[in-house]
Amino acid sequence: MKGRSSVLRRTLISAACAAVIMWGLLYAPTPYVVYEPGIAIPVASLMERGGISAEVGGGEEGLLLTAVKLSAPNMWEVAKAVIHRDKEVAWKRDVFSGGSQRQFAERLTVIMQGSQNDALEAAYRNLGVGYRKEPQSLVVSDVQRIAGQPASGFRAGDVIIGVHDGEGISGADEAVTVLRQHQGKESLTLDVRGTDGKKRVVRIPLPESGTSSLTLEQLPIILGVTGFIELRAIVAEEASQQLAITANGIGGPSAGLVFALQGINLLTEEKLADDIRIAATGTIAPDGKVGAIGGVRQKVVSTSLQGAELFLVPKDNEREARRKSKAIGSEMKIVGISTLEEALAAIADYRRTAAR
Repeated sequence: MKGRSSVLRRTLISAACAAVIMWGLLYAPTPYVVYEPGIAIPVASLMERGGISAEVGGGEEGLLLTAVKLSAPNMWEVAKAVIHRDKEVAWKRDVFSGGSQRQFAERLTVIMQGSQNDALEAAYRNLGVGYRKEPQSLVVSDVQRIAGQPASGFRAGDVIIGVHDGEGISGADEAVTVLRQHQGKESLTLDVRGTDGKKRVVRIPLPESGTSSLTLEQLPIILGVTGFIELRAIVAEEASQQLAITANGIGGPSAGLVFALQGINLLTEEKLADDIRIAATGTIAPDGKVGAIGGVRQKVVSTSLQGAELFLVPKDNEREARRKSKAIGSEMKIVGISTLEEALAAIADYRRTAAR
């Protein structure tokens, strides 16, 4: 009887240990995130000119937008990702900057909105299309954090509406002007609208030295944020040349280059990629400068799987992209570029070579 009790006890202990191990592997939260290949889709369906969208090449060819997939894995998925050649494991704290995954996604959405404006402006500048900028709102893109918590009452994605029961604010210059007008006050209460659509108030302390000489560069410090984006409408002088982007929830700034290229594609007679598949990634500035992005290895995989013949990447990402392309045996040509002009030249050169 005693022997049976001992066996039963060992069996129960083993079962409990196994349950704990399984829970740890499959259900326990981890401090990691995993980057893996995501989408590579035609950008034509996401943009329109003059209220009319244009499906280039019937949706089979054309410019491709690519984005990585980011997941919060269990420990078993982390272990598999470590040895998977197309995935990358990173610390949550580094990726989310001390915030939550939801806050990270909200921040990317805000950044994406600003990137779309930059892409439209870059396309108009490149073609000499007349346009004007109309400030619409001032949005907090990131906040200072102390011990993982926001140092101010702002949250990423907050839209600053204006002074509580007072002046409205639609842009950065207007915010500076309003704060100057409240010179001598100890604090100021602002109305904001969060990503959930709800309004609330945020009180910000004002410096003892006053705000009469406040500059645009000092604005983030006064607000207690690390960054904000001025959302503005980029309005073409001719309605027929007006471009619009519908991102469909795709976050982040790395689609800036491909949006600018598609904008040029829509505004010109000669199509850039009406019979071939060209992928592009990179941030874009209004003056056409292209900046580095993350996840380029995963993007090489997804664009290659979608049959892209040419992949334009920021110059700073070129070496890594070429290594990954060689590792997976892709025949896709990779070209590193630093400006929108270089991207257009690379496409023209590829088309000339392919036509021979």
